[in-house]
Amino acid sequence: MRFYEIPGSFTDEIDSFAGAIQAFAEGRLHPTKFRAIRVPFGVYEQRTKGTFMLRIRMTAGGGTPAQFIKVAELARRFGKPAVHVTTRQVLQLHDIHLADVPEIVRELYGFGLSCRGGGGNTVRNIMASSDSGIHPSESFDVTPHAVALSSRMIGEDDSWNFPRKFKISFSSTERDNALAAFNDLGFIATHRDGARGFTVFVAGGMGCRPRLGKILHDFIAEDRVYHVCVAVKNLYLEYGNRKTKNAGRLRFLWEELGETAFREIYGKELEKVAGRAPLALDHSAFENRASAFQVSGVAAKYFAGSHFAGWQAQYVTDQRQAGLKSVLIPLHLGDIGAEDTIRLSRFLAKFGENVIRLTMTQNILVRNLPEQFLGNLYELVNEIGTLSHLPRLCGEIVACTGANTCTTGVCLPQGVVPVMQKFLVRSGVNFDSMKMKNVRVNISGCPNSCGQHHVGDLGFYGRIARKEGKTFPAYWVIGGASIAPATRAFGEKCGWVAAKDLPRLLVDILLRYQHEAEAGRSFKEYFDNGGKDEIAALCTRYCDLIPDYATDESYYTDWGADEEFTTAHMGHGECSAGIYDMIEVAMNSIREAIDVTERAGSEIDARELAGSLVSNSAGMLLVTRGIDPATEREMYLEFAKNFIDRGLVEERFRPLVRAALESDFPFLADHVDLAADLGRTMIQLYHGMDNRLRFKCEAEAAPELAADTGKKNETRSPEIFKDLRGVACPMNFVKTKVELARMQIGDFLRILLDDGEPVDNVPRSVKTEGHGIVSRERQGDHWQVVIEKKG
Repeated sequence: MRFYEIPGSFTDEIDSFAGAIQAFAEGRLHPTKFRAIRVPFGVYEQRTKGTFMLRIRMTAGGGTPAQFIKVAELARRFGKPAVHVTTRQVLQLHDIHLADVPEIVRELYGFGLSCRGGGGNTVRNIMASSDSGIHPSESFDVTPHAVALSSRMIGEDDSWNFPRKFKISFSSTERDNALAAFNDLGFIATHRDGARGFTVFVAGGMGCRPRLGKILHDFIAEDRVYHVCVAVKNLYLEYGNRKTKNAGRLRFLWEELGETAFREIYGKELEKVAGRAPLALDHSAFENRASAFQVSGVAAKYFAGSHFAGWQAQYVTDQRQAGLKSVLIPLHLGDIGAEDTIRLSRFLAKFGENVIRLTMTQNILVRNLPEQFLGNLYELVNEIGTLSHLPRLCGEIVACTGANTCTTGVCLPQGVVPVMQKFLVRSGVNFDSMKMKNVRVNISGCPNSCGQHHVGDLGFYGRIARKEGKTFPAYWVIGGASIAPATRAFGEKCGWVAAKDLPRLLVDILLRYQHEAEAGRSFKEYFDNGGKDEIAALCTRYCDLIPDYATDESYYTDWGADEEFTTAHMGHGECSAGIYDMIEVAMNSIREAIDVTERAGSEIDARELAGSLVSNSAGMLLVTRGIDPATEREMYLEFAKNFIDRGLVEERFRPLVRAALESDFPFLADHVDLAADLGRTMIQLYHGMDNRLRFKCEAEAAPELAADTGKKNETRSPEIFKDLRGVACPMNFVKTKVELARMQIGDFLRILLDDGEPVDNVPRSVKTEGHGIVSRERQGDHWQVVIEKKG
C-alpha cells in the first residue's frame, strides 16, 4: 500500500541535494542559496545551532505500519528518539545533523516516503479526513482522490515553484472535518443526482491574516478534481505575487484580482486543461475490509471496570463497517517515542496495512480494529507514552512549538498545555457529554496560526504584554469559531490574559459552558448567546489582577521556561507587530461602531457612538506619523494638523473634530453618519498605506531619491540624530521609521535607545525592514545605534 507515488527523478534530486549539503559544509554555497534548496526538501533549521528538523509527506495522514517503524528507527539512529505529528498530518524528525540528511532521505525513499515539498513554496502535504472511509455518515471515501492527486502533483515540475506554499485538503463529510474551506484549495465530498463529486472552495487560509474559502464550484464530478486543481495552480503560478512574501498566498491574489477577474482567468485555465486525463482512482487499495477479522497469533484480551469503560467512551468509535472500531490515540503535544512507535506499529501490523491515520489534532487514529481486540490496544496505549488516561478534550488540545524552536514564537504553548491538563482534571468539569468531549482548544505561540487558533472553539495566541514597563508573556483569547457549513466562521477576539492565568481561565470558561453542554448545545451556541460576554468579562477580571514584578515575579516567566520572559530570542522585532496591534484595536472599534449604526436604527445612543467613532478615527493612524499624544485634546489637534491640513482626509470632517475637541455632544449626536464616514475613510487610508508607513498619495508625490539616480544632494546632511530615550516600544520604532522614510538611500540615522526592550527590539525591527545596522554601542545606561538606510 502506498499513499503516493514518488517520481522516478527523485533519486537524482537526492544526489543533487547531497551535493548542495557538501558544498554548504565546505563554504562553497552561500547560506541563503542553500536555504532555498533545503527548505523545499522539508529540512528546517532549529534554534539549537547545527540541528535540523526533517518533515515527511504523509498524504491523507496515511502510512503503513512498516513505514512508521522505519521512521521511528531513523529517529532513534539519527536524532531525537521520538516522532512528531503535525496539524497537517505529516511526521517530523528533530535534532537531525545536516550530514546525515542524505542517508535519511535515501532510506525513506526505499520505503516509499519523501520529504520533498515539506516546506517552501511548494505543493504541501495533501490532507484528508482522518476517518475517511470509516465515518458512518460520510458522503464517500476521499482517500483515493487525495492519494491520486498527490502523486500527480508531486510528479509535475512546476509544483515546486509557487509564489508561496499551496495547501489542499479533502473532506469526506459535508461538516468539513478536514478544514477544506480553510485551505488554498478544498474539496468537500457530496452527491448530485446520484453522482459522486465535490463542492470546491478556493483562496482560504489561516496565518496571521486568515480568510474563509470561497465557493469555486457548487459541484464538480469526481473525475474533474485534477482539472480544477491544475487550473487553480496555473492561475496562481502566472498571477501570484512573488515580490512580497506577506502578500503571496492565493487568498491575497483573490483580493488583488477581485472575484470577477479571478473567476474569469480561472475559467480560461480550466478550458485549457479540459482534455487532460482524469485522476486514476484506486478505490480497492484503501478498502476497509472485513478480512481484518482474520488475525492469527493474537489472543483477545478483555477488561471490565470503569477505567476501561471510560476509555471506550472517550476514544473508541464505531466504524461504518460492522464489527470494526476506530480508536484515537492522544499524544503528548504530537510526540510519541521511537520505541513506542515501533511497538504500536508492530501490534497494528497484525491487522493489515490500512490501520493508521494521523489526525489534524496531532494524534494517531487507529482504524479497522476488530472489536474483540479492543482490550489488547487498551493495554498497550496505557503502557506506552500516550495520554489515553486523560479525558479526550485534554488529549486533543492542539499547540504549536512556539518559542521553544520557532524564531517568531512569542510564548511557549507547549509549556502551558500540561498545566492546562492538570487544572482540567482537577476542575470538576464533566467531560462525559458529547458536546464537552468535542470542544476544540487550539494554541499558537504568535499570531501565525501554526496551532490553528482561528478555528478552535477556544483559541489562544501569544502576545507581548507590559506592566509598568516590564514585559510578560500573555495570550489573546478568541472563541466561537465554527467549521460547520451553516455557521462557518473564524473565532472572535474576546480579550487577553497573562500566560500565568491561562489554565485558570480555560477552567472558568468550561465550567460556565458545562450546563449548556449537558443540555446538548454546542460551544458555538453558547458563545453566540452570552458566552462571548462572559469570556470577555473573565479576561477583564484577570487583567485587572495582574501583579507588578515586585509583587509576583512568576507572572514574568512563561510556563515551561527557566528564565524570565524576554523578546531577545525572536528572529524578528516585535515593533512592527506592535504598531499594527495598536491600529487594529482602533480599527476594530470603528468597525463595531459602524455595524451598530447600520443595524440598530433609532435605538442607538448617537452621542456616545459618534464620540467613539471620531475618537478612534482621530487616534488610529497618528502612530504612523510618530505621534503619541498625551491627552485627548492633543490627539484631535495633531489629527487635524497631520491629516486634514495635509489633505489626507477631506475638509468636510473638520467640524466633527472641532466638535469633539469642544465637547459639543449635540453636534456629534446629529452627525453619526458623518462620523461613520470618517471611520470608513481612515480604514481605507490604512489599507492604502505602504510598508514605509506612507499613504498612497505621499508615495506618488515623493521625489526620486538622489541615491537612485546616482546624484547626491550636497546641501543635505548625510547623518540625522534622534534621541529616543524615554520613548517606549513601539513608538521608538515608529519614530525611527518615520525618520528613515524622509531620508535618502545611503544616509545614516543615529539614535539613542534605552537599555532592555528598546535596544532588543528596534534594531531587529529595522533589519526586518531591510535597513542596515552599522553599529550598536552601550553608552552608560543607554545605547547608541547607527542605521544605514537601504533601498
